Amino acid sequence: MKPNFWKCLFLRYLLLFVLLSSCKSMQNNNLETSKNSMDKVQNTYALAYLSLVPLRATPEHRSEMVSQVLFGEYMKVLETKDEWSHIQLEQDSYKGWIETSQLFPISEKDFERYITSPKIKVIKDGSFVEIDERKTYLLKGTTLPYYNDGSFNFVDEKIQFSGMTIAGKQNRKQLVEIANSYLNVPYLWGGKTSFGVDCSGFSQMVYHICGYTIQRDASLQAQQGQLVAFLEQATAGDLAFFDNEEGNITHVGIVLEDRKIIHAAKGKVRIDRLDQEGIYNDELKKYTHHLRMVRSYF
Repeated sequence: MKPNFWKCLFLRYLLLFVLLSSCKSMQNNNLETSKNSMDKVQNTYALAYLSLVPLRATPEHRSEMVSQVLFGEYMKVLETKDEWSHIQLEQDSYKGWIETSQLFPISEKDFERYITSPKIKVIKDGSFVEIDERKTYLLKGTTLPYYNDGSFNFVDEKIQFSGMTIAGKQNRKQLVEIANSYLNVPYLWGGKTSFGVDCSGFSQMVYHICGYTIQRDASLQAQQGQLVAFLEQATAGDLAFFDNEEGNITHVGIVLEDRKIIHAAKGKVRIDRLDQEGIYNDELKKYTHHLRMVRSYF
């Protein structure tokens, strides 16, 4: 009887030890989970600190690149999943997935300050800046946070910048000049830089540089501005929209003088003829896009 007594007592203490260890482990896990949840709640705003990063449709590298994010763009972080963040850009409310490691977390206060700060843009590619002892290449169309008298602020660091900048709203002539500076830039689905643009990325960036905010996709841009009743009434700088056989807006370009249009299609940013029927490509000797409407944003 006595050996059985000690055996039962030992088993009871062993069971108690296991239960206490499990409770402690669960408590530590709950604390860690709470900490991680706190981090996700606190880091709900971010900015891009790299020259250019892809914005993807789903949280994986093989996913479609729906757009791109340039240095200095601010955003809300809506959700995190593994190594990815689902974000919404401040500029145009566009959503997509970015690798979390490509973002720099900021406070809500900094985000709100940025919204009301002057929007100064880089007007020419080729400028380097040094941030935290790291060289960063700034592309045309990059917005410089809190720029003033040759420098801008990146979080708590003051960065010197000697490149060309542009501020405020520009007129039609200046907008056309900016558009022409993209001539022969390669076509790239989801692109919006001098290394590659798609049709709506091209129109959005030209307008962005010139001080106007329009949406990212052609179908959304077609819902902004004022409708121009007839093509003959269109002015250089207006946007022309084109639809497919189902009537969906699928293409956009910037109207030029002399019934011409500059747009991203057929491999590059190019200039073609424009009439009531649509875009006529002299090289292919045929119409490539059917005109749906023209809209003005001035």
